[in-house]
Amino acid sequence: MNDLAHWVVAQSSVPPQVLRAAVHVVADAVGAAIAGHSLTGAVAARKAAINIWGPGPCTIWFTSQTGSLSTAAFANSMATCILDLDDGHRAAAGHPGAAIVPAVLAAAQTLDATGEKALIAIAIGYEVGIRIAAARDLRAIDTLITGRWCGQGVAAAIGWLKGDNAEQIAEAMAIAGAVAPHMVVAEYTQIGNHTKEAIPFGTANGILAGALAAEGFKGPLDILDHDSFDLKVLVNGNGGEWFIETTYFKPYSCCRWIHAPIDAILAVGEDIDWNEVSEIEVETFGRTMSLNNQIRPSTVQAAQYSTPFCVAAAAINGAKCLQPMSDQLLTDERVHTLAAKVRMSVDPMLDGMFPAAVPGRVTVKTGNLTIAKEVLAPKGEATNPMNWDELIAKLGAISVPRLGSAGTAEVIEALLALRTVSEISPLLKCLAR
Repeated sequence: MNDLAHWVVAQSSVPPQVLRAAVHVVADAVGAAIAGHSLTGAVAARKAAINIWGPGPCTIWFTSQTGSLSTAAFANSMATCILDLDDGHRAAAGHPGAAIVPAVLAAAQTLDATGEKALIAIAIGYEVGIRIAAARDLRAIDTLITGRWCGQGVAAAIGWLKGDNAEQIAEAMAIAGAVAPHMVVAEYTQIGNHTKEAIPFGTANGILAGALAAEGFKGPLDILDHDSFDLKVLVNGNGGEWFIETTYFKPYSCCRWIHAPIDAILAVGEDIDWNEVSEIEVETFGRTMSLNNQIRPSTVQAAQYSTPFCVAAAAINGAKCLQPMSDQLLTDERVHTLAAKVRMSVDPMLDGMFPAAVPGRVTVKTGNLTIAKEVLAPKGEATNPMNWDELIAKLGAISVPRLGSAGTAEVIEALLALRTVSEISPLLKCLAR
C-alpha cells in the first residue's frame, strides 16, 4: 500500500492523452447521471444523503440542492450508476467512473481546484482503483462488485487533490479496503434492487476513509501484501499506459456482459420477421449464466441483467430502446414472446476469453434460414472504441428529452471547454442547474 501511495504523491502532471481520456470519462458520467437522475433509487439516494450527511457547498447534479462532500458524491454516484450506462474497465471487470468522477468533482468544489487538477485526480483515482481490481484473479473471486475497490480509488484521488502526504493516502486506502462493502449476497440473487454493485457505498466509504486518516486513524497497510494480489500489477499498472486510456463505454443501459449478443442481434439486420423466429441461440462465457436472465423482468434493474430480455428488446425495437432502458419496455409483450425463444449456452472458446474480453455469438433460426453473428469486442471496448463524437452523440440522445435542446447544448459546450482548455467552471455551473 505504501508503494502505491508514494506513486500517487509523485504525480504532478499527466500526458495530454490522459487528460483527454479523463474528459471522456467525465462526459460519459454526466450523460449517465442525466439518464438516471429521476429514477426512484436516485431520488431516494439524494434525500437520504442530505438527511445523513447534511448541507455543504457541493452540487447535487441537476437539482437546486447542495450538500457536503459525502452528500453530493453519494447522490451523484447513484444517479450515474443506477441505469448501468456508466463506463467500465476490462482489467477491473467493474466500473470506476460512477465513483471517481462524482467524488472528484465534488471535492474540486470544496477545494476550488482547477480543471486540470481535477482531471489529474480522476486519472489517479482510475489508476489506483483499477490496479487494485486488476491485481486479483478475476476468474477465481466470488464476486466482481465494484464497491470492493472503487473506494480506494476515491481515497487516492481526493487525497492527491488535497495535497495529502503518502502516509495519509496509504492509510486512507488501507481503511477503505478493509471496510469496503463486501455484500453478504451473491451479485444477482436479489433481483431488481438498487444496491447493485454498491458503487455509491464504496464512494462514501473512500471519503470517510480519507477523513479518518487525516485525523490519525490507522488502517491495515499490508492489506494488499499477500498472494491474492499480483504485485507487478499493483506496482506497474498497465506498463507505460494509464488505465484510464483503455476505459470502455457502454451504448446500452444493461450489464456489459450482454452487449456482445446485443451487437450481434442488431447485426442480423432489420429484415427478419421476428414473429417467424423459432429460436435465438446465445452462446457466451460462463459468467453471463450467473445473471438473473429473466424472461419477464418486473423492474428496469432486473431487466438490465437479463440476456434474453435485452437481446429480444434490441431485436424488436432497435438499439434506441436500451439508450437508456425505460419502464415502458417492461410491458412490451412482443419482447416477452421473443425472449422466451432465447436459449443460452456456454461456448468454451468464448469462455476462455473472459475476463480479458466479453464476447458473444447469436444464431437466429427462422424457417429454413439460420443466421449466425459473432462479436468478440462489443462497441465501446478499447479495441472497438467509441470516439469523442460518439460519446457526445450518446449524451445528446439521453439529454435532449430530459434537459431540452438548449440545456443539452450548454452541457456539451461546457464539456468542450473542459476538453480544450481544462476549464471546469462552465461544467460545474451546468451541473448545478
